Amino acid sequence: MNRSIAPDGSEYFLPNSQETVAEDKKIEEITIAERQKGRKIVTVQGLGFVGCVMAAVVANAETETGEPIYFVHGHQRDSKRSYWKIPVINSGKSPVNSSDPKIPVLFEKCVKEKKTFRATWSEKVYEEADIVVVDIQLDAIKPAFGEAEKGYCDLYAFREGMKTLGRHIKPECLILVETTVPPGTCEQVVKPIIEEEYKKRGINIQSNPPLIAHSYERVMPGENYVASIRDFWRVYSGVNQKSKELAREFLSQVINVKKYPLTELENTNSSEMAKVMENSYRATNIALTLEWARFAEKIGVDIFKVREAIRKRKGTHDNLLRPSLGVGGYCLTKDPVLANWALKEIFQINDSLNVAINSVNINDTMPLHTIDLIKEKYENLKDVKVAVLGVSYLQNLGDTRHSPSKILIKNLKEYWAEVKVHDPYVKSWPEMEDIDIEEKIEDAVAEAEVVVFAVGHDEYKQLEPKELIEKCSCTPLIIDCSNFISDAKIIEYLNLGCQVKGVGKGHIDNLTK
Repeated sequence: MNRSIAPDGSEYFLPNSQETVAEDKKIEEITIAERQKGRKIVTVQGLGFVGCVMAAVVANAETETGEPIYFVHGHQRDSKRSYWKIPVINSGKSPVNSSDPKIPVLFEKCVKEKKTFRATWSEKVYEEADIVVVDIQLDAIKPAFGEAEKGYCDLYAFREGMKTLGRHIKPECLILVETTVPPGTCEQVVKPIIEEEYKKRGINIQSNPPLIAHSYERVMPGENYVASIRDFWRVYSGVNQKSKELAREFLSQVINVKKYPLTELENTNSSEMAKVMENSYRATNIALTLEWARFAEKIGVDIFKVREAIRKRKGTHDNLLRPSLGVGGYCLTKDPVLANWALKEIFQINDSLNVAINSVNINDTMPLHTIDLIKEKYENLKDVKVAVLGVSYLQNLGDTRHSPSKILIKNLKEYWAEVKVHDPYVKSWPEMEDIDIEEKIEDAVAEAEVVVFAVGHDEYKQLEPKELIEKCSCTPLIIDCSNFISDAKIIEYLNLGCQVKGVGKGHIDNLTK
């Protein structure tokens, strides 16, 4: 049956051909009406974690007199996996679960009140667009666990998306690529595809060269989700001067450029490199702290207190990141791989980004260290009951993409441990369909011999030791993966008869001495 299931279990049926014809007509009518109001038309390609909120931010952009500047068509393919986002958005709700209170307000406002944002499955929206913002998925494939140097870029879906644009958009339409891409993509992938499709349509690419720009987002999908898009610095460039000008005009109307000025780079190779280098820096920073966390455990040191002492040196060391279960999300796990692949495959340079790639390997395998901490007590994990609290990759967020909890749980199950999981922000886990997420903490931790605080959701940080032990009906081994439990609570756990271990927390044995 052609149905799409939302994370909350709601069913939505995929449209048939007659419904698509009616949808095309509706899109045309809406576009005509919006142009009569003096508004430009923006189509956002891809309504994932970045695209859907970016679309709402654009739809909320106003002139100084409070008039909407754009009408936004959000486009999502009518696949079984993702079609559900369209009716959810058109009901005025966000398809992403976040702790940012601005998210639901923004969707309700733009969809229901201002009526400047609408989602669809029809490619008709590309024909109507003045600007297309590209937020479709582009993955790095790592075929061997812990060997990121073997990784490569899967451009298939991205290329198909660009072909779709080339078949539909007007020559004067700006393509603004926000998707994180390997350096060289706009010039050597997007531009040739659009040119080829233009030629098929009889468009003269000399008089109508493709207008392509790149401006990467720095989305932090947590409590500052909206602000990380609208109130943050942006870097951009274009394949030609006209593309740069159009990108600057658009971004200046959407982003708070008075407080966060735009940075224009010489070409799209530069802006593409800026994104993957920025995230490679963060990945390497984290990998460094993970190595030192293991060192701290062996010599009785609390790495988090050491880190805070270092961070007091403002301006040079205050950006030292923290160790944790591991690194997840869509960027830090893949961007160094994209850059390393581009170096070899796009630019044909016989070299490697060794530091960046090694950081990915350290980060990818870090969840295994948590298993090592558990095995200090349970050498044989067969039938050991383990509760994992948190499966998203970031606190107070429902995004499970590349979550280190996935690696942790898969390996625990390979040791034949009995694993139960809980996450207040995640109802279903597409990457781990064989895992049921318990609705209540007490169901996940009941009779648990090990409780892993994997993600720092507020709900877990507020959990009192006595309360947890009552839910467990025993005194479990407590594993703190990133300083989620204070020393005072650790002492309370110890006094209640629990053992406590933590990533980088070598000082625990000295707390009650």
